[in-house]
Amino acid sequence: MRHLDRTPPATRATSIILVIVGVALMLLSIFADTIGFGGGKGFGYQQLIVLIVGLVLTLGGIAIIIPPLTNRD
Repeated sequence: MRHLDRTPPATRATSIILVIVGVALMLLSIFADTIGFGGGKGFGYQQLIVLIVGLVLTLGGIAIIIPPLTNRD
């Protein structure tokens, strides 16, 4: 079974960067209207696209660093 300690440092750093960028994109899309980046009132389709991209990056980073439960090496 692969443990967190045996994840290569470069892979761990990449996954942490993916998580940080993903969370930042999600927060940016959620608060875009509040901080002045939104194009109008309400949650637009551009904000939804950025939210989905941020979610995919975050989940991808988490999936890289945490081994799947079905992986029994």
